[in-house]
Amino acid sequence: MPAKDYIPIDENWLGEAGSLWTTPWVDKPSERVIVDPIILSHAATLFRKNAGYFYQNPDEAARMVCAACELYDVTPVGHYLYADYWGVDYGAEIKYQPNSPPGITKRPVKTPEDVDNFEVLSPEELAKGPSLTTHYTALDTVLNEYPKMFAPITQLGGTMEVATNWAAIEDVFMWMITEPEVVDKLCTKAGDHMVNACKATAERYGANVMITGSVIASGDLMDVEQIKRFSHKPVSRAVKKVLNAGAGPGIYYHLCGNHTDDYKMWTDAPMSPFTIVQIGYDGQDIFPTQKLVEAFGDKCTCFGTVDTKLVDRGTPTQVYEQAKEQVLAGKDSPRGFILGTACECPTNAPPVNVHALVRAAKDFGKYEKF
Repeated sequence: MPAKDYIPIDENWLGEAGSLWTTPWVDKPSERVIVDPIILSHAATLFRKNAGYFYQNPDEAARMVCAACELYDVTPVGHYLYADYWGVDYGAEIKYQPNSPPGITKRPVKTPEDVDNFEVLSPEELAKGPSLTTHYTALDTVLNEYPKMFAPITQLGGTMEVATNWAAIEDVFMWMITEPEVVDKLCTKAGDHMVNACKATAERYGANVMITGSVIASGDLMDVEQIKRFSHKPVSRAVKKVLNAGAGPGIYYHLCGNHTDDYKMWTDAPMSPFTIVQIGYDGQDIFPTQKLVEAFGDKCTCFGTVDTKLVDRGTPTQVYEQAKEQVLAGKDSPRGFILGTACECPTNAPPVNVHALVRAAKDFGKYEKF
């Protein structure tokens, strides 16, 4: 639908939601913690569209997300993200699918020699490339039509995520065993790419919020030393370079998957005053907010989570009870707290379950430290 078919966002709601969202950083008293279910293609289902439509129409996707934010009373930020960024800029091929995010079908790096010859694109080249031009279409839509819901976000993932958008994951994992120095080179170049992408966004909008962290580099796929070598160290290096280049200030560490054995190393990751840390799972269980706050509460804003599988397949009562437990453990974290889902809100999650998540924050997330 074109912009004229969407009703305007309620300004009273937007003012209240904006106050909730900024509380962790400005220490301005507000009613309760904010909720961020990481709504992406789920917004499309509210308009009877599928995920493929969402990702092929970034301007309309941004409108859908903004409308969904008001509907659910959650973080008032319009965004457009997916995992398989950046491959196409370097010669990969991507496939749009009806019921899931786009996926890379052909990657540019196939051999160790390809890694040696691989050159990272400049900020200027990336700004003109397919990933950022699509991304900027969504961001510009928010800036022009929903300016109070705008945040200049750059979707990066971690160095292993970028690396496996350039080379097949099975090749990267094989090289980690047989030729680890090849993966060192690949992850270093991935970090350099991340810096240039953030520079491009900051140059365009005057600021940047980088989404990074460790998704593939989790305890289910890699051991602690591999995570440290190929994820934590090169990601930290890249974030430092981004901040030193003035291409921040926002940092969102999205540690998806199981991080039982490596989460403590991320307490040493570079952090600005506008930093959020989210950890998905502790083994097979949702990561306890109490443990998250103990490790990160005095360093940054903590993002406590509810299991996305529960949001997708559970009952509203199950979602509500887990959300209640997490928000009670985190609402008075020293540098603020956000309640959300462990990863992106499932495309076809029942709206009543998203509502249950928000309801728990309203019922139990009242700030008491102010």
